[in-house]
Amino acid sequence: MIDTEYKDGLEQDITEHESLARELSFLFGGDIVEQARLIDIADLNFTDEMTASVGEGIRQLKQLRHHPVAQRQWVSEQAPGLCLLLCLWIMDMDILDKIQIRSYW
Repeated sequence: MIDTEYKDGLEQDITEHESLARELSFLFGGDIVEQARLIDIADLNFTDEMTASVGEGIRQLKQLRHHPVAQRQWVSEQAPGLCLLLCLWIMDMDILDKIQIRSYW
């Protein structure tokens, strides 16, 4: 028998995951989201320029956070690689720490 609290927590996690997937698909498109799901951040080799680009992209998305259509427009004007990195960052909010740690190796 499954613990009710565990079951409720699991259902909430699934609901939140599905909601995030819909929002990411709206913002980046399904292809980018699917690619981001397949990539392990530890396998990526980041340069200082890439890290700076992600940081700037994050700032831009935060500036437009109450304007999803404007966010989507901005994203559509960016290089696919940057979009993929931004999608990864949103999927894993600790990504900047991982990027910075990885860039020192």
